[in-house]
Amino acid sequence: MFGISSISFDFLTGHPFLTALIFVFLILFAVYLYQRTNPPLSKRLNYFLTSLRIIAILALFLALFEPVVSYTREYERKPALTLLIDNSKSMDLIEKGQSRFERADVLISSNRFKEISDKFEVRKKYFSGSLATKQDVPDREKTAIGEILNAQAEKEIASPAEYWLLISDGISNSGESPISASGKIKSPVYVIGVGSNEAERDISISSIDYNPVVFSGKPTELTVHLEWSGMKDDSSVIEIRSGEKIVGKKSLRLPAGLLKQEEKLNFTPEKPGQQTFQVNIPAMPNEISLENNHRAFSMTVLKSKLKVLLTADHLDWEYAFLNRFLLNSANIELTQVVSKKGGGYLSAVFPSRQEELNQYDLVILYDISIPPYKSKAELLRSFLMDKGGGLFVLMGENYLNSGYPRWLDDYLPFVSTGKNKIRYSKFNGKPVENYLFHPAVRLSDDRRNIRQGWETLPPFEIIVPTDSVIPNSEILVLSGLTTERGELPVLGLRNFGLGKVLAATSSPFWHWMFFDYGFGGEGKEYGVLFNGIVNWLALKEETDPIKIFPGKNIYTRGEKISFSASVYDLSFRPIAGASGLVQLINAENGDTISTPLSEVGDGKYHAEFGLTPPDRYKYVGRIEKDGKKLRENAGEIMVESFSIEEYQRQPDFNALSSISQITGGAFSHIDDADNLLSKLKGDPIAVFDQREIIIWNKFWLLAIFILSLSIEWLIRKRYQLI
Repeated sequence: MFGISSISFDFLTGHPFLTALIFVFLILFAVYLYQRTNPPLSKRLNYFLTSLRIIAILALFLALFEPVVSYTREYERKPALTLLIDNSKSMDLIEKGQSRFERADVLISSNRFKEISDKFEVRKKYFSGSLATKQDVPDREKTAIGEILNAQAEKEIASPAEYWLLISDGISNSGESPISASGKIKSPVYVIGVGSNEAERDISISSIDYNPVVFSGKPTELTVHLEWSGMKDDSSVIEIRSGEKIVGKKSLRLPAGLLKQEEKLNFTPEKPGQQTFQVNIPAMPNEISLENNHRAFSMTVLKSKLKVLLTADHLDWEYAFLNRFLLNSANIELTQVVSKKGGGYLSAVFPSRQEELNQYDLVILYDISIPPYKSKAELLRSFLMDKGGGLFVLMGENYLNSGYPRWLDDYLPFVSTGKNKIRYSKFNGKPVENYLFHPAVRLSDDRRNIRQGWETLPPFEIIVPTDSVIPNSEILVLSGLTTERGELPVLGLRNFGLGKVLAATSSPFWHWMFFDYGFGGEGKEYGVLFNGIVNWLALKEETDPIKIFPGKNIYTRGEKISFSASVYDLSFRPIAGASGLVQLINAENGDTISTPLSEVGDGKYHAEFGLTPPDRYKYVGRIEKDGKKLRENAGEIMVESFSIEEYQRQPDFNALSSISQITGGAFSHIDDADNLLSKLKGDPIAVFDQREIIIWNKFWLLAIFILSLSIEWLIRKRYQLI
């Protein structure tokens, strides 16, 4: 009956015989008591009270016996079929007088499909960016087939369907790859592809990966991400243009199919400055869109060789180490000028004309005797003010011997106005917190290690006491040594017209390199410091070294919105370990969404937004390092009403076929759907359901026990029974 068989009763109690004896005894005792009541009762009431007592005892002993009823139920059920129907925007495309969705709807409404579905328990779902049980699905502006497969697989963990039937055009433009998601599905997926096999000819540049900071005269590589369809092993070229000039070029082979490919191109930027380039693919015959055949990008191109003039009037270890560092630097072309006592030069001559001096990017004055160079004062002024050059002054005993006022004081961030003498004392520099990431201070990639570096490196032994800081100058490093006018500076900077001046009061620096040599090193900290100083002073800041910018200014609806950030110090060395955030603010209603910037390496960071409604947006990007704000950029982008679902028209049958192969199903175009539907076996499935009914631990037993005794007690009280 009802398919139930193999019924059995078991008692879990450890003493069934003893429990049964007590049960029988209590039943007999209850009957005996109610045969002799005082005062006597009517037979009907007597029988009723006896029954209540027996019911209470029976409920108690059902719990004590711990009975369990076991049975097996055998029946047949229909196999389950999960039906997933694509209803994203791309399914609205009209082909041969019908939309793709209409063709799918005709199929599932056909008599043939009804014959098949009658044999199954059909779990019907629609999808686009998410799953829905009704045809009006949300997020129609994108298709996330991989995410849909994952979501449905999770729903079916406890009760997987025997088959899945997926009806789609295969276009997936969001979330996880459908192919990778297929490996998590336990049921075979049978796939019906909808759409025209006739590919429309189109090639597009989807994105470009490049280094935003490069050097002139040195090759750089960029990666171009391409997509195409409708090609028949055609040939083309991809070009990099600077204006009308082609600076890079590569041949392309375009095989048939809906394909994606990366192409790496090398080119050499020729001149320094902020430059805009364009990647371009010439128009193909009968191509449906030419707007996606080109994409522009911008680079900061730095000078590959910095011309440095090193001037001194005596030779010592400090000069020797600095001279060797500059000579061994691959991006520095060094000229040494060493003056002789009594006049003249030992090597090259200090420039006497403005055009000669302006050939250099940086002038280093190492403890020069100041009066003999007074005739060069106006040359240096124009070099800084007009040309925007850099000046690095290492102050020493010659500076103090010259006496105040000095022509050089006009350019320095701090000066000595009194009769000060060289101060000999061992001390370590203490960087000012706000300038830890300045190139003249930064020895590492985080604040703690920068401070620790200045504390643990060999100490300075000499300092030139200065007693007056020039207005608008900045102190980068302090000494910890004090005078009546305050703490003595070690490093300071001053902007002078278009140029920059850095001055150092302390020495020796060469101990830093020599110390590292003693431990088998290569003078890393010395190189990091002076490389940062030279690059910062010599390079013109024609671009912001820290910036946040969108991948493009206009996005199609449903397209992912990407932002990139380049994070460098003032000498264009990458800063690692920063963090950031990009906010999108709807210009119409003020709604705000945000996403973090993630580090991808080499000073580059990336952020990405998913589905964003069409509108105009303001963006604000913020970069921080160790809790300190480095930069904040703002701007505008637009998400147009034209959808990415409309942009990508060609069905992706290769992806659909891969899903079916990975899961053990089959693929068919909708025109051949009958053959595929015939492979779905709708034979009933025999189910053997073994169950147990546990009686003893039920609440209703306790309720019966309490209720029976309560009614009995009330009646006994009513009739005043003893």
